[in-house]
Amino acid sequence: MRRATRELGLFAVLAVFVIENQCGLGSADRQQLAVHFLEQGQYERALVEARRAVRQDGDASEPHVVEALAHLGLEQAPEAVTCLVRAIERAPDDPRLYETLRQVATRGEHLDLVRRAFQGMVERQPDNPLARAGLGWALLAAREVEPAIELLEQATRGDSAVAPAGRLFARLELGDAYMASERFDEAAAVLAEAAGLDSSDVRLAVALGECQLRRGDPAGAAAAFGDALAHAADPGAVAAHIAQVYHESDKRPQAIQYYERALEHTPDRALVLNNLAWAYAEERRQLDRAEALSLAAVKAEPDNVVYLDTYAEVLHLQGQHQRAVAVMRRALELEPEDGDDRPYLEEQQAKFRAALGASAPTDAHL
Repeated sequence: MRRATRELGLFAVLAVFVIENQCGLGSADRQQLAVHFLEQGQYERALVEARRAVRQDGDASEPHVVEALAHLGLEQAPEAVTCLVRAIERAPDDPRLYETLRQVATRGEHLDLVRRAFQGMVERQPDNPLARAGLGWALLAAREVEPAIELLEQATRGDSAVAPAGRLFARLELGDAYMASERFDEAAAVLAEAAGLDSSDVRLAVALGECQLRRGDPAGAAAAFGDALAHAADPGAVAAHIAQVYHESDKRPQAIQYYERALEHTPDRALVLNNLAWAYAEERRQLDRAEALSLAAVKAEPDNVVYLDTYAEVLHLQGQHQRAVAVMRRALELEPEDGDDRPYLEEQQAKFRAALGASAPTDAHL
C-alpha cells in the first residue's frame, strides 16, 4: 500500500501558461497561427508554422517557445528542451522560460534531460542566477541536497537584479533544501525573506506551514496552511499537497482531514482517492470507505499498479484475502519483470497468499 505522489498530463497547464503570456506580443502571423493549431491539438501543423515563425523572427524568444510546445505535443521532449534553451539564450532574464523548462521535467519525468540543459547554461553563463537556481532545483529533485544548497545559496546571493518571481523561486527551493537537511531555522529565515517578495504566494504559504510543522509548531503550521488555501486558485490541489506534508510528518489524522477537503473540490481525482484510502487503511479505520475510495481510483486508472496495490491491501485488511490475491495478480501482470516495483508487489502477494492459506487452507493454491 503506497501513496501516489505525482500526476502527469500537465501539457495543458504548461501550454496555457506560455500561450497566454505570448499572444499579442507583436509576434509574426506564423506564430499566432501556430498557437491556434496548438490550442486545437494539431501539433504537426503547429510545428510547421512555429518553424516558419522562427525563420521570420528567430532573435525573439516567443517563436522558440511555441516550437517547444509543438514538440511537447508530439512527445518530443529532447527537441522541446533544445528549443527552450534557445529561447532562454534570447531572453535570459525571463523567469517564465526557466519555469517552462522545469515543467518539462515535471510533466514527463525528463529530469535528467532538463538537468543537463541547466548544467550547460551554468557552464556558459556562470553568473546567471536563474540558471543556477534551475540547476539547484534539478539537483534537489534528484535528492542531491548538499550540491543543491550550494548552488541555491549562490543564486540567492547574486539575484538582486532578477525579477521578483525568479528571486522568490530560488528562496523557496533553498528553503526546501534546508528542510531536507533538517536545517529548519535557516529554512524559516530564507522563507521569511521570500515573504517580502510575495506574501500571498500559495507555494510559499505551504512551505512555511511545512517548516513550522517540522519545527514543532502545529498551530503555526495550521495558520500557514489556512493562508495557502485562502489564496489558492485550485484549493483541491493545494489541500492534497498539504495532506501529503502531514502524512510525511507521520500525522495521518490531519492528512485524512486535508484529503477529505481535497475530495470535496475534486471528487473524481484518482490520486486523492487512492491516498485517502491508503491513509484510512494505515489507521485501520473506516475500511469500508477506504475500499470504496480505492475501488474508484482503480476504476479511473485500472492499469495503475500503485492504485491496485492499495486496493489489494484494503481488501486484505478486511479479511478478503482471496480478492486481494486476485487484484495483486493483476498488478503483477502489469508490472515488468525488471520493474522497480516488482519485488515489493511480489512480497505483497506472498503476504496475501499466506493470509489466505491461514484462513482457508483448502484454497492455498490460489
